[in-house]
Amino acid sequence: MGQASPGSTTLLDAGGVGTLIRRPLVLRPDHALSMAAQLSAQIKYLIISGKLQGGDRLPPVRTLAGFLRVNRNTVARVYRQLIQEGYLTAAAGRGTFVAKALSPSQAEEIHRLIDRLLTAAEEMGLTASDLQVLLSASAEVREEAHAQRPRLGLVECNPSDLAYFTRELERAVSVPIVPILLSDLALGMIPEVDIVVTTFFHLEEVRRILPGREVIGLVALPDFSTLFRLSSLSGRSVALVCATWEGVRSKERSIRAVGIRGIRLIPATLEDKDGLRKALSRCDVVLASPKVLERIVELLPAGIEVIPFASVLSDGAIAFLRKRIQSWREAGAQRQGEVSRR
Repeated sequence: MGQASPGSTTLLDAGGVGTLIRRPLVLRPDHALSMAAQLSAQIKYLIISGKLQGGDRLPPVRTLAGFLRVNRNTVARVYRQLIQEGYLTAAAGRGTFVAKALSPSQAEEIHRLIDRLLTAAEEMGLTASDLQVLLSASAEVREEAHAQRPRLGLVECNPSDLAYFTRELERAVSVPIVPILLSDLALGMIPEVDIVVTTFFHLEEVRRILPGREVIGLVALPDFSTLFRLSSLSGRSVALVCATWEGVRSKERSIRAVGIRGIRLIPATLEDKDGLRKALSRCDVVLASPKVLERIVELLPAGIEVIPFASVLSDGAIAFLRKRIQSWREAGAQRQGEVSRR
C-alpha cells in the first residue's frame, strides 16, 4: 500500500482479502473539531449516505491510525463510540463492520429530500445554519419523546415467530421492540430492555432465566379463519410444517388449547428435509405459516389443500401491555420530576 498524503487516507480492507471499500477520509489538524470528532462524523456520513453498506469491513485500529497519522487511542475511541451508537459492530477475531446502512435507493431518496428542504429554506430566506438550528431543535424534541418510550424485549423460540410477533407488537403498541431468541436468552445474551414479554407457552421458562424481572405473558392463538377450517377436518391428516421443532410444539399447543382434537397432526420442519417430504406424502392438508409455505411450495403435492397458519395476539393481552407501558411512562416522569426538584 502506498503512503497517504498528510491528513488524509483511504479506507481499505487491511485483512488481505482484497479491497473492500475505497472512500477518502480527510482529517485536518487545524479544524475546529477534534480529530476524533472529525473521524466519527465522516464515518457516520459514509454510512448514512449509503457509501458504506451493512457488512462492509473497516480497517483495524492500528492500520487506520497509521494511514491517518493519529494516535491509535483516537481511532479505538471512535470505533467504540460508533459501536455504542449502533453504527458499527465488532466480531471477535474478525474485525469491525458496518452494522447497518441505507440501501443505495434509500440514500438517493434521502439526498432528494435534503435538496428539496435546502431549496425551500433558501426560498424562505433561511440559511443553511438556520436550517441546522431548526433540525437540531426538532431532533431534540423527538429524542425527548422517544426517551419516554420503554424498550420492549420480545422473547420467542424460533426466528419465524419472533419476526412475526415483533411486527405485530410494533403495530399494536408503537414502542421499540428488541427481538430475543429464547436460546440466546438461555445462554445469557440479555440485551438492555425495560419490559420483557413472551407468549404464555414460554412464560415459565423465561421467568426461570430472568429471576426477579417482570415478564409479561401474551396470549397468542390461531386466527378465527384457521380455527374454523381446522374444526371441520375431523379424522383427516394434517401436516403441521414449521421452520423449527420449537415452532411445531408451539403451534400444536395453540391448536390443542382451543379444544381441537379430532385431526391427526403430522409434525414436520424445514430442518428435516426427508421428514418433510414424508409428511407431505402422507397428509390430506398442509398447515403452515405464509413464510414457510413460500419455502415449500415446490414440494407440495398437486391439488393438496393448504391452510395458512396465522397467530394473533389477543386484544386483552395487548390492552394489558398498553397499561403496563403507560405505568412505565408515568413512573419515569415521576422520577424525572424528582430529579429536577433536587
